[in-house]
Amino acid sequence: MKGYTLPMELRQLRAFEAVVRCGNFSRAAAEMRLSQPAVSKQVQLLEDELGIRLLERLPRQVSLTEAGEILLDYARRIVSQEREAGRALADLKGLQAGRVRMAASPTIGDYLLPQMLGEFKRRYPGLRVIAEIVPSHQVADALQAHAIDVGLVEAAVDSEALVAQVFRIDELVLVVPADHPWAGRQSIGPEELLGQPVVAREPESGTRALVDDRLRAVGVEVTPTLELGGVAAIKNAVMAGLGVSFISRHAITWEERLGLLAVVAVRGLDLQRPFYCLHHARRHLSPALAALLDFVLEKRTD
Repeated sequence: MKGYTLPMELRQLRAFEAVVRCGNFSRAAAEMRLSQPAVSKQVQLLEDELGIRLLERLPRQVSLTEAGEILLDYARRIVSQEREAGRALADLKGLQAGRVRMAASPTIGDYLLPQMLGEFKRRYPGLRVIAEIVPSHQVADALQAHAIDVGLVEAAVDSEALVAQVFRIDELVLVVPADHPWAGRQSIGPEELLGQPVVAREPESGTRALVDDRLRAVGVEVTPTLELGGVAAIKNAVMAGLGVSFISRHAITWEERLGLLAVVAVRGLDLQRPFYCLHHARRHLSPALAALLDFVLEKRTD
């Protein structure tokens, strides 16, 4: 051989493996849908590249030389791996396989994401979704660092590197304990909040900033009596009678049905907000990623 460098081409190995498996050049050519001279040429090129004969040509069949026997095992493995790679890529293209990493901010992650992912998995059982729940700013940071593929957040993100699309309109509502005097009222004036203990999210929260800004717009500035870093903790605090709070309507479905919390309208206060689906502007959209984005965005009218 010409040293230990083997400048073989895949098509040459395919032809060699097919000729040995089929027993002669004509059957190999029929299987490969090539002419017999084309298959013969590929095997001859392989032998020329290696500088050694691999096959003994007999009238109606071929037999392996010692070098051919050595190469055959490797050729079979390489051709098999090529076929496996082709099947894997076909599965990916056909959404039978693939992985997407995503992150969602707390309200979305806790109260919307499980149902969304359940429906997505029923539609694409072969796709794997890895999800985590972190604050909105961490979702944006992870996207820009290419640590995740998709982000779902409750607040707008100012970044030219990210594409943001609205997929859901949420509404924050004022919730009070079931035995609170306001529980039987249809609405209150915003000024009435000034005399109430208020439970709020932590100062860094996008939800907290939105509520504070909208209250100022109607002439009310509220100082929370308790700050908690999570929706579940806030709900429990309100049910325990520690104050009133503004919470996403998505987060109180069961508590409202069970009569544990009551929703009270605040006259003149608009607390609707969009939920955003984020992905990196320059990231290649794999079939799995494109399927997840399409799925999330088709829910925008729900």
